[in-house]
Amino acid sequence: MAIESYRAAKAQLEAEARSEFFPGMQIVVEVGRNIAGLAGFDFAKFEELCLVALQKNSRDNLAYLFESLVEDVKRVDTKLEAFMSSGTEERRALDELVSEAVARSAEAKSKDRVRRVARILANALRSGPKQNYVKERELIDAATQVAEQDAHILGVMMKHQGDVVKKGSGIADINSANDTWKRMREENEEFRDPHIHVSCARLQAQGLIIRMDRKETALDLATNAYSLTTFGVEFCEWCINDVSSSAA
Repeated sequence: MAIESYRAAKAQLEAEARSEFFPGMQIVVEVGRNIAGLAGFDFAKFEELCLVALQKNSRDNLAYLFESLVEDVKRVDTKLEAFMSSGTEERRALDELVSEAVARSAEAKSKDRVRRVARILANALRSGPKQNYVKERELIDAATQVAEQDAHILGVMMKHQGDVVKKGSGIADINSANDTWKRMREENEEFRDPHIHVSCARLQAQGLIIRMDRKETALDLATNAYSLTTFGVEFCEWCINDVSSSAA
């Protein structure tokens, strides 16, 4: 019994080691082995092809990150001289920010998400040296999580609610949220599509918007209003709007 347990544990460790570079690989292999006609599945070749695909995606994303960053830096007034004369803590903080941006860009699912990360870095350079970049790192996390269709929804909300949120207490008041949501539904077909509920749920999970109470005089029983949050406004200004007009 002890020997069988040892062998089982050893086999499990070997399986985990093989699949380390590609989560879920072992599951895929087992599925393949149980499908008729795939008995001769070449695990080694499968692993090799997966690693090549992942590496190519990372290379392409990083090339696009730096191309975008160079383009943005040319168009904004960066404070590069301030960074050259900054202290150790500020330089370390910038190194950590750039390192995180590179790591998250390498695994990003689309070029649009990489583009947002580049804009955040460009705005960070424009802001000047800091001892920490907490907000920028939170923005990078959101930038690599938000899908393109959700970013579009957020951009429309920014046009209707951005000024209200910035002048208020961090979100739009109930009346403004309901009234602007009604206008967005009237002017934008995607806000009347059932998928809007999925987009809003994902955006709220990132802290970019928040669900508001419904005002009966503005919306029907099946419709809920949402408001941008301060973080949502910053996200739009830092990595959805054109970087040359973003807030520092």
